[in-house]
Amino acid sequence: MLLLLVPFGVNATGTVANDTTKRRAAFKVILNFDARRTYVNNASVRFNGIRFGAQRGKDIVALGFYGLGDPYIQPAVDLGELGVREFYTRFNYTGLSYERLLIDVRRWQVGIPISVGLGNYKTSYLDSTGAEVAYGVNELVPIEATLHADYNLFWFVFIGVGGGYRYVLAADPEATLTLSDWTWYAKVGVRFGEVVKRVRRRLQEGNGS
Repeated sequence: MLLLLVPFGVNATGTVANDTTKRRAAFKVILNFDARRTYVNNASVRFNGIRFGAQRGKDIVALGFYGLGDPYIQPAVDLGELGVREFYTRFNYTGLSYERLLIDVRRWQVGIPISVGLGNYKTSYLDSTGAEVAYGVNELVPIEATLHADYNLFWFVFIGVGGGYRYVLAADPEATLTLSDWTWYAKVGVRFGEVVKRVRRRLQEGNGS
């Protein structure tokens, strides 16, 4: 993941260690973009997302922001007294995740992220004039567990795939039924930390010459 060098270390006595040969990265910074697919009412829909986080050893904590790329449209839904209407669903959430890496080698990372989120589920319909009318809003708590694998394509770019299951807690049982299902995703990330490290090294070499 993204690598951010920490410019100093602290030894066992609490004093600052100045020996540059013993400097170690305290953590790696993560930034990646997700293109996810999941099911809503048995239809495959797309989620877009961005995730920020930090890795220390084999542990990763991250914050992600996700939402439907486009509203999920059902052309004919019976809304009782409102009649049969074209129905729109919008779903977005923010998720906090913890991940334990099973494999972390030069080219590959394999891990199991578990996330808990907070989001909302909005529905609307088209009236007889073609105008969109709000129908309902639900606060949601998505809980998701997946298995993923990332591959270092270049020294500064990685790609990955993953899949798992998302269960959605909601006051409306219909929202839980609609949004709880299998999910899978592909992602791409840029290692800005590696870029910064190399630029810093070049600058230091230039100043030393």
